[in-house]
Amino acid sequence: MTAWYVLVLAVVLVAVGAFVTVQLRSDLTDSLDHDLRAAVQQIAAGYRVEGAPEFRDTSNTVLSGERATSQVRDAAGHVIASFGDPVSRRPLLGNGTVRVDGTDFRLASETISRGGTPRTVVAASSLEPVNRSVHRVLVLLLIALPVALLLAAAAGWWLARRSLAPVDRMTSMAEQIGPGALHERIDVPATADEVAHLARTLNTMLDRIEAGLSEQRRLVADTSHELRTPLAAMRAELDVSLRHDDLTPAARTVLESTREEVDRISATVDDLLVLARADEVGLAAMHEHVDLHELAAAATEPFETLARARGVDLRLEGAAAPAVGDPDSLRHALRNLVDNAVKFTPGGGAVVVRSGRHDGVAEVTIIDEGPGIPTELQDRVFDRFFRVDEARAGAGSGLGLAIVDEVARAHGGRVTVRQHLPCGSVFTFRVPSESGT
Repeated sequence: MTAWYVLVLAVVLVAVGAFVTVQLRSDLTDSLDHDLRAAVQQIAAGYRVEGAPEFRDTSNTVLSGERATSQVRDAAGHVIASFGDPVSRRPLLGNGTVRVDGTDFRLASETISRGGTPRTVVAASSLEPVNRSVHRVLVLLLIALPVALLLAAAAGWWLARRSLAPVDRMTSMAEQIGPGALHERIDVPATADEVAHLARTLNTMLDRIEAGLSEQRRLVADTSHELRTPLAAMRAELDVSLRHDDLTPAARTVLESTREEVDRISATVDDLLVLARADEVGLAAMHEHVDLHELAAAATEPFETLARARGVDLRLEGAAAPAVGDPDSLRHALRNLVDNAVKFTPGGGAVVVRSGRHDGVAEVTIIDEGPGIPTELQDRVFDRFFRVDEARAGAGSGLGLAIVDEVARAHGGRVTVRQHLPCGSVFTFRVPSESGT
């Protein structure tokens, strides 16, 4: 903004400087012309009455400009009387400006009759004083304009920074208000200007966003609670139906497929409940002494049968990794990571779950041999409902990794992902170690 202000000011100052210069030259030239016209009238009047002697006396009296000169020409243009600068001995023809020997002269003339013979009386003066005055003004403008622009730029920058300081503070506060801090508000300046109005408008918008998000969270939580009971009943009825031996193969296939869908929906509902709890009160409700190695073992065990059926080598490695936290939420997060790794690892591949403690951090690393996650998407895989591509759309709801991220942050840790060469991904779940060393 300051640059535009300086640019506009520069254009204005240049235009004003050009106008002043042109107007100064015009005014000085008009003043010189006025003096020359008055002088030539007096010289002509004296010459008409008394001839050459009076011509010289009058010229000496009324001519005062630099290199001022006068002359009388006959009808043929010959100089018959002259006074002043040597240029007067040469015929000075016309009115206005003429150049003689590299010098501009301003002329005024008047035609008279003396003794019945026409004569032309001319008065002239050099334009050098005008040119010097204009040149002096141009030099002063060339010195003053850059200085004025620098001062204006500095003043404009200072005023802009001072004026925009409240907006900068509001921007910094707005950047800090995220989904987990919607209760915070922007400080309203104690003024009655547009900045205060902007702050009040932003706070009103935050009020609406907070209210809408709270309503959405309550809807998700209430709906998830309401769905758990009918889903559990459906699962029980399907299990009872599958225990009958008189089912046809087609009917058994349909019931098994339906049970898988019910299990998937139940898992999604559980994930929604976990996220609703995270949004409402946070996840790390309990702070117990836990071992991530034991929790990783408990999270891996349910997938051993599935891994064998898919031809995936699922292995648990590593050592104890003591930490403090909520065992249920930590187990849930690790289970989601193992589930994700087993689902996307093709037959013949391997999934390694490795625990350990390094530099005061307890961690569990899950290495798979799946399709991997492109580098440009690795920061987004922990967003809610995000899935890498449509080919994976049926693999889950897009909430599993979001829950892992919520659990890690609730315990003061983090979860990261990187590519595993030649194929696959490496997810690392880290939380502070129990001993802090």
